Amino acid sequence: MWCYRRLLKVPWTEKKNNKEIIERADVDERLLQQLMKRKLGHAGHIMRGSSGPLLNLSLERKIEGKRGQGRPRRNWMDNVKE
Repeated sequence: MWCYRRLLKVPWTEKKNNKEIIERADVDERLLQQLMKRKLGHAGHIMRGSSGPLLNLSLERKIEGKRGQGRPRRNWMDNVKE
């Protein structure tokens, strides 16, 4: 959706919902379904461990260290779960 907003030059201050952006971009729903299917397939590939242990550790947030103040950032795995 971020890419569509950039292509259509919609500023972030303009409060448009995703349906309006999709209609404005004239995008087919099948394209969005296919993108979601590929993202889930890639997530399965990573979670199986085929990509190596380092990538899997980073996705599961098992890296040592301090985190910054405030609300935790939204990450790729949260997006896949949604």
